Amino acid sequence: MAFYSAISLVFLASFLAILVVGSNAGGISIYWGQNGNEGTLAETCSTNNYKYVNIAFLWTFGNGRTPRMDLAGNCDPYSNGCTKLSSDIKSCQDKGIKVMLSIGGGVGSYSLSSKQDAQEIATYLWNNFLGGETSGIRPLGNASLDGIDFDIESGGSQHWDDLARYLSAYSTKSKKVYLTAAPQCPYPDAMLGGALQTGLFDYVWVQFYNNPPCQYSANITNIEDGWKQWTSDIPVSKIFLGLPAASEAAGSGFIPVNDLTSKVLPVIKRSSKYGGVMLWSKYYDDQTGYSTNAGGIAIYWGQNGGEGTLADTCSTGNYDFVNLAFLPTFGNGQTPMINLAGHCDPYSNGCTNLSSEIKSCQANGIKVMLTIGGAAGSYYLTSASDAKQVATYLWNNFLGGKSKSTTRPLGDAVLDGIDFDIEGGTTQHWDDLARYLSGYSTESKKVYLTAAPQCPFPDAYIGTALKTGLFDYVWVQFYNNPPCQYSGGMTSFEDSWKQWTSEIPASKIFLGLPASPTAAGSGYVSVGDLTSKVLPAIKSSKKYGGVMLWDKYHDGQTGYSSSIKSHV
Repeated sequence: MAFYSAISLVFLASFLAILVVGSNAGGISIYWGQNGNEGTLAETCSTNNYKYVNIAFLWTFGNGRTPRMDLAGNCDPYSNGCTKLSSDIKSCQDKGIKVMLSIGGGVGSYSLSSKQDAQEIATYLWNNFLGGETSGIRPLGNASLDGIDFDIESGGSQHWDDLARYLSAYSTKSKKVYLTAAPQCPYPDAMLGGALQTGLFDYVWVQFYNNPPCQYSANITNIEDGWKQWTSDIPVSKIFLGLPAASEAAGSGFIPVNDLTSKVLPVIKRSSKYGGVMLWSKYYDDQTGYSTNAGGIAIYWGQNGGEGTLADTCSTGNYDFVNLAFLPTFGNGQTPMINLAGHCDPYSNGCTNLSSEIKSCQANGIKVMLTIGGAAGSYYLTSASDAKQVATYLWNNFLGGKSKSTTRPLGDAVLDGIDFDIEGGTTQHWDDLARYLSGYSTESKKVYLTAAPQCPFPDAYIGTALKTGLFDYVWVQFYNNPPCQYSGGMTSFEDSWKQWTSEIPASKIFLGLPASPTAAGSGYVSVGDLTSKVLPAIKSSKKYGGVMLWDKYHDGQTGYSSSIKSHV
């Protein structure tokens, strides 16, 4: 990777990653809780396929009924057996995933008899699932869910707007109560039509299935007309395309992957309200792999003052990971020094104002890492003890350590982890540093470890560290190295990709590329070659994670991420 000083300034791959157009990023919402064979909630979130998880269902409530949950075979809420889900919920939220409680469902006993009844239910939901009283009677333990999902398919059309208003009133500046809904595609929805017009809902995943007049049935017209009406008439930030994850998951409306990617998504993604895809449900998604290998984009930010702010970078919606580059000086008793080129001066505490921008990125589900090393700098580790001292420094100054300390270069924001871009120094003790950093992970807050090795295998500097199995994401630099990069022919590149994905025990491997021909000495891949040749060849790997780009400045010049996002 390039390094600029402050002086220079100058998927079976399913293609559900095709969820964006331009900078209009999409995500996948999933329903979990209605089949004991769908895996745990924590496992659901650890797939990294989903941005929203709806826990289904609270299926009995209102009109004097005792509220009751049903989570099928996952746990028994009547013996407090679901309180153990609290840690799973927190784990999901730590990953930037919003977790909702879905009320209603296709089978249940629920209705609201009056405005007062709606207020009482809102109070119950607040105290038992949201930010209210953390008493011992909370069915899911003391975890505070992100909001309430309205899957109202019976029980009348009255007072759901009142319930939305009462729930929304619990939002504060520090903690928002999200409201989502899953109406049927015939417009307006028979049950929630009035409530949706309040403008209080954040995300609406319309069920474009079990309703032939508005679902896709090999002809795009019906779904296109329905989509246009929903996106034009409902005052909501984002509308999602609700689909069954398998043909047997619904009576009708399943869309084969090829039809979805070639016919449906290209049409509906033109809307500025396009939010992504909702799937019913996790169990069926497991059977088909419908959402598997949804890839993301990692970007490096910090080495050019002309690349825009960190907040602007995250607001594009193009990136799932942002690496702050670099901490180029550390180890062997050196005073650690951060360099963010023309963005801010860390020596006068000028970079602490990045704290709010980091938190904003994280609130959007983006993981923000600190990159240590770089192509130019003074860094190396002399011993295991030295590695431990550096780990302690990183923990206290950038991660979850002394978060209120005034000496933290980036303020009190807690980064998600550390990215190893080790291109100099020595080959020793990077495995020790990884172990010490990983040791700071807890059930409630994970310290992510990522790395950016060169594509010749094994990497000369961190080959041993990568074998520890402690790294979550590895974005291999397939550039500046002709023997293993793509240079018009696939053979050498493909052989290298297979070696990385088969021999490195990491969750996901990313294809590292320059975002423009001038961003690296060699290895730039044109958008046409990337989308037609390279990605189709590598996305079949279960370890495929997406694409890493160097860097935000060059991406801003070419629009590379916007051009490839729909194919990643």
